[in-house]
Amino acid sequence: MIYVLIVLLLAALAVAGYLLWKSRQQPTAQKEPDDFIGDQHKHASDQLRQVRNGDVIEYLGHNWFVRGRIDFDEHGYRWTEHMLDDAEGKKWLSIEDDESFEVSLWHAIPLGDIEQGTVGDRDVIVGGVAYRLQEKGTAAFTATGATGTAPSGTADYADYKSVDGKLLGFEKWGSNWEPSLGEVLQPFELTVYPSTDRPATLDDE
Repeated sequence: MIYVLIVLLLAALAVAGYLLWKSRQQPTAQKEPDDFIGDQHKHASDQLRQVRNGDVIEYLGHNWFVRGRIDFDEHGYRWTEHMLDDAEGKKWLSIEDDESFEVSLWHAIPLGDIEQGTVGDRDVIVGGVAYRLQEKGTAAFTATGATGTAPSGTADYADYKSVDGKLLGFEKWGSNWEPSLGEVLQPFELTVYPSTDRPATLDDE
C-alpha cells in the first residue's frame, strides 16, 4: 500500500513538473492587430505633430515639400495648416489635435465650382455632392514660410461635410472667400522626412 502511494506521489510530482516546464515554454503573446494599428497611428501622429517648413511628406508614393505653416487659435482651440507643393501645384495639410488627432488634405477650387448655396448656408452643392455646414467662426493666426498670407491676423472660416465624409471648407483672409475640397486621411498613410538641417528624430526644436 505504501509503495502504491509513493508511486502515485511521484507521478503527481512528475505531472506538476511537466506542466510548470510547459508553461515556461509558451511564446510571448503576440500583439493583436488592433494594438499594431494603434502603435502605427501613435508613431505617425507624433511625426506629424513635429512637421516643420522644409520637410518632405510622402503620400501614396508622391513627395510634397512643406513650404509654409499657419497656426490657428480660436479661443484656445488650435489647429495647424501646412502648405505643401511640388512641380504640379500645391495642397494644404490640416492637423487638428484637440479631443482626437485628425489629418486632412485639401486642394483649392474656383468659386465658380459652387453649384448651389453660398458661405454660411446650411447646404452647399459642389460637383453634384451636397455638403452640410458643420461649424464656422473666426480664428487668430500666425504664419511662417510661403503661405501667401500676412504673418499674423484673423481669418474667417466655414467647414462643411457630405454624408459620405467628403470635406468642403471656406477661408477668408481679406475680402474674398477661398473654397477648398478635402479628404480625411489616416496618419499612418503619411511619411515625414525631416529636412537635413534638423534632427531626424523629429524632436521639438
